[in-house]
Amino acid sequence: MADVRFSVIIPVFNKWELTRDCLRSLREHTYGGDFEVIVVDNGSEDATATELHPLGKALFGPRFTGLRNGENKNFAPACNQGAAAATAPLVFFLNNDTLLTENWAPPLERAFQEDGKLGAAGPLLLYKDDHVQHLGVTMTTTGLFHLYEDFPENHPAVRKQRRLQALTAAALMMPRSLFQNIGGFYEGYKNGFEDVELSLRVRQNGRRLQCITRSCIYHLESQTPGRRDNADHNSTLLYQRCGEDIFVDYHQHAVSDGFSVHLDERCRLVALLADEEDQALRREAGGNPQKMLRLALANPFWLWGHERLAGLLTREKKYVEALHFLANAAEICPTPERYKNVLRAAVAAGDAEMRDKSADRLKRMLADLQDTDRMARTLKKLMAKAERFNDRMLLGMCLDRRRERSLSPHVLPGQKTGVC
Repeated sequence: MADVRFSVIIPVFNKWELTRDCLRSLREHTYGGDFEVIVVDNGSEDATATELHPLGKALFGPRFTGLRNGENKNFAPACNQGAAAATAPLVFFLNNDTLLTENWAPPLERAFQEDGKLGAAGPLLLYKDDHVQHLGVTMTTTGLFHLYEDFPENHPAVRKQRRLQALTAAALMMPRSLFQNIGGFYEGYKNGFEDVELSLRVRQNGRRLQCITRSCIYHLESQTPGRRDNADHNSTLLYQRCGEDIFVDYHQHAVSDGFSVHLDERCRLVALLADEEDQALRREAGGNPQKMLRLALANPFWLWGHERLAGLLTREKKYVEALHFLANAAEICPTPERYKNVLRAAVAAGDAEMRDKSADRLKRMLADLQDTDRMARTLKKLMAKAERFNDRMLLGMCLDRRRERSLSPHVLPGQKTGVC
């Protein structure tokens, strides 16, 4: 048999139907037989225990290895276990809640052949509606997020090549030797942030991270039972171990992609369309609701378009549709007035879940705005972070915010806030 090019490592725990569909799509869309598949079963109690081995062998023959643990050892230990059994020069960690597409593998492999400094690469991960689930992890002033999540996959910012601070391990390829040299996944996490720390160590090793958007995989996301149960533990552990080395970079991506970015009253980064693009879209829409709808869906940061559509739909008493666009506007640039609009629309639409969510967010936002001392401390910490990483852009935004606070230090409940 030919030498294997890469080893696919899939940790699983129950959800046999996901594993089955993932393996079938892997076989269908991965050409040739010179790759191996290693599935690590973390003590599944469903059909995985009996069905995995026969299906794996039927699909991949001798290139399939099934490893079974007597208990759920979590994501990191299972991935490390699979990597220890791998024989290929490249390892590809893959969640079982994924579906592969045609030609997913060659762009990833070529990326390593063309760039000797590439340490890890991932495909563009999409939701089933062809909107972005993951094209890289970005740090904002409030935490870590997927960059441009829910953007349409054909948006110019999505297909742009960029250097990244972190990548998800839901679909991640890297040299096996590098993975071993940096110690693999740290096993203190419980199904969360292992990939962020691994990405940090890749960068500390002098290597780059990149999303290879020519490779696409559908990701159903977080289908493992109890996936979010340890979020607080994982977040605390990450910042204890790596907090000093994680830097705010969302504004750098957004500005390089042509968006306008500022800090709002709560020191949160807000990205909007640049004025010229906003005006161009308004002219193109020309008051035509159908054109406006098409342009708003294609431009997630077009604040005016989302609010204008919501107003038109509200006048037609289409409250469910209006709620969608009002919620978008509140996500783009959160203010008390926007969350009040969402709350009113949720009541009119009979959406109790959105009503409660928007009421809670409004309450927390007003509390933040009233606590001026806390906001001042937040701004001071952010300025120190910007200075530590020599981030002049972020520091400039902090100084602008400090000047604005000195001119208007008190914000009353319900007052309109934000430069949106």
